Amino acid sequence: MQCKTITGFQLSSAGIIRLPRFEMVMAKAEANSKPVLAADDVYIVTVYGRIYCLQIDRVAMLLHSYRFYRDAVVQQGSLPIYSSKIVVSVVDNVLLVHQADAKVVILYDIFADSRAPISAPLPLLFRGLPRSSASSSQYNGSAGECSEANISDIREIIYGDDWTFLVPDLICDVANKLLWKIHLDLEAISTSSSEVPYVLEFLQRRKLEANKAKQLCLAIMHSVILERRPLSVVARAIDVLVSSYSYSIKTGAYLKGIKPDQTSPSGGAHDCSPRYSTNASTNVVDKLGRPSKHEVTAAADNETLIQSSNISTSEFEDDASFESLKTNSSALHKVERENLPGAESSSTDVQSSSFQSHHLGLANSPPNANVPERPDSQITSPAISPDEMYSSVFAPVEEEMEGDPSYLVAIIVEFLRSANLEKIKVHPNLYVLTVQLLAQNKRYAELTLFIINKVLEPSKEVAMQLLESGRQNIQIRKLGLEMLGQISLHHDYVVLLARDGYYLEALRYARKHKVNTIQPSMFLEAALASDDSQVLAAVLRFFSDFNPGFRDTSEHHTYCRILGEMNSSVAA
Repeated sequence: MQCKTITGFQLSSAGIIRLPRFEMVMAKAEANSKPVLAADDVYIVTVYGRIYCLQIDRVAMLLHSYRFYRDAVVQQGSLPIYSSKIVVSVVDNVLLVHQADAKVVILYDIFADSRAPISAPLPLLFRGLPRSSASSSQYNGSAGECSEANISDIREIIYGDDWTFLVPDLICDVANKLLWKIHLDLEAISTSSSEVPYVLEFLQRRKLEANKAKQLCLAIMHSVILERRPLSVVARAIDVLVSSYSYSIKTGAYLKGIKPDQTSPSGGAHDCSPRYSTNASTNVVDKLGRPSKHEVTAAADNETLIQSSNISTSEFEDDASFESLKTNSSALHKVERENLPGAESSSTDVQSSSFQSHHLGLANSPPNANVPERPDSQITSPAISPDEMYSSVFAPVEEEMEGDPSYLVAIIVEFLRSANLEKIKVHPNLYVLTVQLLAQNKRYAELTLFIINKVLEPSKEVAMQLLESGRQNIQIRKLGLEMLGQISLHHDYVVLLARDGYYLEALRYARKHKVNTIQPSMFLEAALASDDSQVLAAVLRFFSDFNPGFRDTSEHHTYCRILGEMNSSVAA
């Protein structure tokens, strides 16, 4: 059609709402020609809960976006396209622009201000083509593996003429009677970009595979510190993680048990068919009543990945931890392949090193009925807490890093700065680690300033580490004692003073702060060991006055007798 003025309608429970009319931007091929707008050139998608209209301008080679409001439609900018055949998908709020002629996909995260792609254009990767499909003749019947001679046939399937893309994330393969579901390979995307803060921002916005995104963020932070990246880069990365955690705490998204679609709307949440979900596991029941599930993944080299047989398509692969992810680093996203009703299905399970065909029970059985629930299945936010930063980043890095610890101390200080801005409580062991690093490097003056200026929050753990490190520096030990008093650990303060030989000072402190939990025996034995009758008399007098019941104890009678003997010997 040659008309470029569009009127939208919203279907809601309140009825049909007429949206404002707007005009699409279309370039002219020739001065006197009128632009033609085809039905395939317009897509309606939902990203981060916002409704957009995407329009392909084939003359200008641009993808225009318009955001719908109740009272207005606003153009949101344009993205370049590089193919005459363009298709759009949305997976976990990520916009996928398929350049069908080139057989590659360009990913955009339009939440960010930048219109730059997330990564370089990457092709699709098939993962585990099933024997039970209409194209099962392509595979070895005994092992279910693809032969080298048929690799080219497999690659011809990608972006075939019979592929119909369904918004948001489905592909209908009419020729093979198959339905594909697109998934993101977060590991591959994260390794395809060197902009660490930008990658972390992208991962922190992912909800469908929150645990995988979290593990990737931790691994990235671990790597950039070990590689001694510039402090400014690491500081920006830390700010991203800390601000994301702070936001998730304020919104409640960090709490377990919250479903992803409750924390942030995703493109998959608007699937038109109730049989599909936004989870990584999606099953379609074939005509025999058996769900069949397979996956494909995007990668830079399909042939290499298929031949290497290093890809697992277990139903629970998406919930695996980062350590178990061994897919090719150029992989972009994975797609589940499922039989449409009416397609043939193999009655045997395929067991292969290159893929697995997992047959479940009948349709009335839950897909995961026989599988124990994983603890990480409750993780619904990729946000990283300070405790996780310490246990998974700082502590391992401290063990692995060699040489001068000044760089690691600077990184920790940046983390403390960022956490303080967001008013987030830091794990006490991180302060302890800082004390250890500074003391090992004999940077006592700097450590003193950190304590005085409250860069390191007072705690019992920090105080004890200061006392330990203070064996080499009396000033540091004094700071540790003072910290115990600051946090009202008076009993520990008194005991440590006594161990250092300051018995009378310890007793005065105990009287001042009413510390009634100390044991008289420790002080009496120390006073006796000093062989000073005046010290022993002072200790006996203190406990007699401070603890009235002490006069009736055998301990009091024993030491009074000893004191009398000491005085008699002195008089003689």
